[in-house]
Amino acid sequence: MIEALILFATLGIFAGLIAGMFGVGGGIITVPVLVACFIQYGFEDAIMVHMAVGTSLGCIVFTGISSAYAHRQKNAINYKFFKPIALGIVIGAFLGALFAVQLNGNILKIIIGIFALFVAIQMGINREIEFKQRAKRNKEPYFVGTGIGFTSSILGIGGGIFSVPYLKASGLPMTSSIGTSAACGIPIAVFGALGYIISGINNALLPPLTLGYIYLPALLGISLTSVIAAKYGAHIAHHVSEKILKRMMASMMLLISFYMVFL
Repeated sequence: MIEALILFATLGIFAGLIAGMFGVGGGIITVPVLVACFIQYGFEDAIMVHMAVGTSLGCIVFTGISSAYAHRQKNAINYKFFKPIALGIVIGAFLGALFAVQLNGNILKIIIGIFALFVAIQMGINREIEFKQRAKRNKEPYFVGTGIGFTSSILGIGGGIFSVPYLKASGLPMTSSIGTSAACGIPIAVFGALGYIISGINNALLPPLTLGYIYLPALLGISLTSVIAAKYGAHIAHHVSEKILKRMMASMMLLISFYMVFL
């Protein structure tokens, strides 16, 4: 147990540094590394990837609260936009988890690998996801929130790669887009994790020390260190050129993509 906590605390430091340096949620790093750890632990193939995603979302609950609180202190959360999107996220994130656990573990692994490739290409060509500029529409934020929650819950991420561009296109300044997106990460993580907990309650393949598909030693170890490490990652980012950071991130995502798809 002690060895496991040390391992996952180290992973938390790594994930936190990456998140702080590159401005991405730690989930995109945490999920593939957890898969590698669970393979070494000899966990069942059928549930290993689902455990990695569920555990990642559990960790994002804590990092998301920390991040959203920091943005709230700077008045960077726009609650007018947050509330309808969050309502959609609640439904989408829960349904995404229920859907993901029905997928074959290898298929889910490939989906995550393809997403990592998408991020690598996006970083490599220096382009962001773009939405057309729009005035706020009555029902649109609910549907967009549902889609963001559903997709993020399957991938085990906080959803910022989708929510920030949408909020920018809706007329929010960049600081408010990031702050509101950080707040949106909390319902994604809470209701996504809840879906993975409920889905795995009676799964006989799960190892000891699990709560549904969430592996508790990993949740504890990663959560303890990633929040602190993210601050240092952000500090490092200010001393390295943006061009170099993006190249490093693109290279890392390519490696993750290759690992998740082919190994």
